[in-house]
Amino acid sequence: MKHKALIIIILLFSLPAFAQQKTSFSLREATDYALQHNVGVRKADNEVLKAKKKVWETTAIGFPNVSAQSTYQKFLKQPVNLLPARIFNPHAPADQYIPVKFGTEQSMKWGLQWNQLIFSGSYITGLYSSRTYKKISELAAVKTRQKIREAVTRAYANALLTDESLQILQNNIDVVENNLFEVRQMYKNGLVEETDVEQLEITLAQLKNQKDYMQRLHDTAYEMLNYVMGRNPDDALVLTDDLESLYKQAADLKLLQARLKPENNIDYKMAKNKVKAGKLQVRFQQSQFLPTIAGFVTYGKNAYNNDFKFFDKDQNWYEQSVLGISINIPVFNGFVKHKKVGQARLDYENAKMDFENTRRKLAIDFKRLQNEYEHSLNEVNTARQNWELARKIERKEQIKFKEGVGNSFQLAQARMQLYAMQQNYLKALTDVLTKKTELENFLGENQETNKSNQQ
Repeated sequence: MKHKALIIIILLFSLPAFAQQKTSFSLREATDYALQHNVGVRKADNEVLKAKKKVWETTAIGFPNVSAQSTYQKFLKQPVNLLPARIFNPHAPADQYIPVKFGTEQSMKWGLQWNQLIFSGSYITGLYSSRTYKKISELAAVKTRQKIREAVTRAYANALLTDESLQILQNNIDVVENNLFEVRQMYKNGLVEETDVEQLEITLAQLKNQKDYMQRLHDTAYEMLNYVMGRNPDDALVLTDDLESLYKQAADLKLLQARLKPENNIDYKMAKNKVKAGKLQVRFQQSQFLPTIAGFVTYGKNAYNNDFKFFDKDQNWYEQSVLGISINIPVFNGFVKHKKVGQARLDYENAKMDFENTRRKLAIDFKRLQNEYEHSLNEVNTARQNWELARKIERKEQIKFKEGVGNSFQLAQARMQLYAMQQNYLKALTDVLTKKTELENFLGENQETNKSNQQ
C-alpha cells in the first residue's frame, strides 16, 4: 500500500509537467519555437557570446596587470665560496684560500608587480578586429535564423501537404469503393463487363498503395518538423494552421512591387563586413613594425634566517622597489612581417572583389526570387482551374459509364487525372509559402528573425 501511495503521489506531481508540454503549433508559433530551441540557432548564439567575451579578452590586455608572488628557500647544502687567505692574514701564502659560507640557510620573500601597456599598435588594431569578429558572429547568427525560418516553413507546409493528401486519398478510396460495389451489382445483373469491375479494382488497389506510402511520408514529415523545431522527432505534434489559410496570408502582391535595399540584405552585410575585417588585418600586420612600450612597478620584502622564524615579531624584513619602462623596437626578422603584410593585402583585395560580386549579383537574385514568387501565385490559380476541370471531366465520365456509353478505362484515366490535379494544387500552395519566406529573408523584412538572443 505504501508503494502504491508513493506512485500516486509521484504521478500527481508529474501531471503539471506533462500538461505544460505544448503540442499544438501554428506556423508562427513553430517558427518562434525553433528560433529558441533549434541546435543551429543555439550554437550561433553561443558564437556571438564567445565573440563578446573575445572583445573583453582583447580589451583587458590594455588594463593594468597586477601579480603577487612569495618564495621560501632553504639550502640543503649551503654554497661555499673561496676567499684569499691574505684578506684575514697578510702574511698568508698567496695561493692559500679560506672556504666561507655567505648568507643564511633559509630565506623568504614576497612581492607585487604592476605591469601596464603604454603603447602597442597591435593592441589597437587587435581591439578593432575583435569587434569586427563580433559583428561577423552576429551576422552569421542572423543568417542562421533566416535559414531556420525557411526550413520550418518548408517542413510545416510539407506536413500539412501530407495531411491534406491523406484526407483526399481517403475520400477518393471511399468513392471508388462505393462505385466498385455498384459496378459489381451491375455485373451480376449483366449490365457491365467483368473488365469494368477489374479496372475499378486496379484503381482501388493503386489508391490504397498511395495512401500507405503517403502515411509513411506523413510520419517522416512530422518527425522532420519536430527535428527542425528542436524537439524530439517522436514528440506529439498538432498543426493548427491549414494550407488554404496560410496561402491567403502568403499571397502578398506588395512583395512584387518591393524595391531592393542592398544594405538590408544579410549577404551584402556579411560581404561588406568581410572587407572591413580584411582592411583591419592589413593594419594589424603593419602594426608589427611599430614599437611596443610598457611600464612596470615592483615592490617586495626579503627576510633571512638560519631557522624558520619568518613569522616572529622580531624577524627583520628588507624592502625593495623598482620603477621601469621597457621599449621593444622591431629591427629585422628576415622579411617575415613584410610577407605577412603582402598576404593580408591580397586577402583584402579578394574580400573587396567578393563584395563587388555580391553587390552585382543581388539584383539578379532579387529578380529571380520575385519571378519565382509571382510564378507560384499564378501556379495556384492554374492548378485550381485544372482541378475544377478535372473534377468536371471525372463527373462526365462517371455519368457516361453509368449510362453505358462510356468505359471503365476512360473513367479510371479521368480519376487518376483528378487525383494528380488535386496534388498539384496542394503543392502549389506550399510553393507560395516557401517562396514568400525566401523573398522576405532576401529583403531583410523579417526583423524578428534577425535578432540574436541577448544573454
